[in-house]
Amino acid sequence: MTIRASYERHPDLGCEAVVFIDDESLSCFQIQRDLVGSPRHGDGYCVTTGASAPIYGGAIQDWRVVDGNRLEFVLGPRAVRLFGDDTLSFEITPVGEDTVDDIVAHVERLLD
Repeated sequence: MTIRASYERHPDLGCEAVVFIDDESLSCFQIQRDLVGSPRHGDGYCVTTGASAPIYGGAIQDWRVVDGNRLEFVLGPRAVRLFGDDTLSFEITPVGEDTVDDIVAHVERLLD
């Protein structure tokens, strides 16, 4: 399964995100962080389906890149309930001008 991956910055919404979307099922996994000056800035990152309430605090227990373009995320208990599995693993295809390395760098920065 290949997932489209993009980095998005939304000053009007006060957040930035790496968005992963499955074109076939339209399933979505987002990692978001509020921008400086936003109400939740300083709370760290959150994960969401894009339509669900965000989950802050320990949503991702671990993550890694496998074979250059596969990302694996080990989820915390609250995120497992939302996404239905303790590990999300998928190959990514970047959207636009971003490369896989760019997407990985954004994920790393958002999770820091």
